[in-house]
Amino acid sequence: MAGQKIAPPPAVAPETWSALLAGSADFTALAPWSHALDSHCAGLIDLCTGEKRIGQVLGNAGEIFAAVIHRRGGLRWILSMMGEMPDENPMNLIEGMDCLKLELVPKRELGKNDLSVLKAAGFKPDGKGAVWPQFRSWEPGWQPWFINQTEAEQLLADLPRLTAFYELFERYPKLYDERPMTEIPFLPARLPDRPLKPDDLDWQPLLLPPLAGFDPFQASTKHYEELRSLKQQPGREVEFECTMIPAASFHENGRPCLARVGLLVERPSGLVSGTELMSGTVKPGEAAGSMLMKSFLKARALPETIFIAGTRFQPVLQPLCDELNIKLCPVSSLPLLEEAVASLAGFMRGDGF
Repeated sequence: MAGQKIAPPPAVAPETWSALLAGSADFTALAPWSHALDSHCAGLIDLCTGEKRIGQVLGNAGEIFAAVIHRRGGLRWILSMMGEMPDENPMNLIEGMDCLKLELVPKRELGKNDLSVLKAAGFKPDGKGAVWPQFRSWEPGWQPWFINQTEAEQLLADLPRLTAFYELFERYPKLYDERPMTEIPFLPARLPDRPLKPDDLDWQPLLLPPLAGFDPFQASTKHYEELRSLKQQPGREVEFECTMIPAASFHENGRPCLARVGLLVERPSGLVSGTELMSGTVKPGEAAGSMLMKSFLKARALPETIFIAGTRFQPVLQPLCDELNIKLCPVSSLPLLEEAVASLAGFMRGDGF
């Protein structure tokens, strides 16, 4: 929403910042991207909660230099990136990002809030270029945001363990040889008072967690009555997708979040007959059902068949389609709809049509 006031960054204790910046300096000095790929991930176990997280390093390609800690829903995202993705639409991967990130950037890329933290801590990096630490939190549906005290403490616990792991990997470069990509070396919950050894690692195969937020959509009684009153157009076929559009944003509670778009495209013409926008913070299943319902009500007509990409929205939309006698068909791709999404994304970036 234009003109909405942006919330200030969360407060983080000065002593936490000082310790975290010291940890980031140790990580930077190791330069793990010189000997590790982004697929060389490490498993981290929270000492207090037992929660599993996955850490990785970016920078081997010489473009983005960072430590990333994937948490909760982010485990599915990172495992998908490592080659275990089933029939998901790649356009939707961004909605699964849930991580904390330490990125090393040129000073010119730091904002005022980042610079004030570094100045207050008296931080001066070694070297030039991409050596300035920037800390961000990624949550599903939201744009990257400043870390809070709890997230800073999590990074403070995880970053030294990640540094210790990549020190081990530097000493044992064949650590991953003959291991499948999704078999992750987990570190001890508490690090030993010595350098890590290969025997300290617990290699665990990780499977994709189930999709979250895809419960069956249930319209209200009032909406079902309105939908049942609509006439179905025989032979009418449409394509439907509900996906993130990274170029579009909303503001909620003073924070920028991603936008989710629902599109209804007519076959075979490719005409877009329904467009709905919604905050990316709404659960994907709820958003998809609501957007499809609104498209029907605005058009004042029902199709005979709806084609969707893959099966992820099938359990969400099947009850609604069954109620309205609409045939729901999952297919491997939707070329007409993909073209419409690409065109809309380009327009929102300012490319025009």
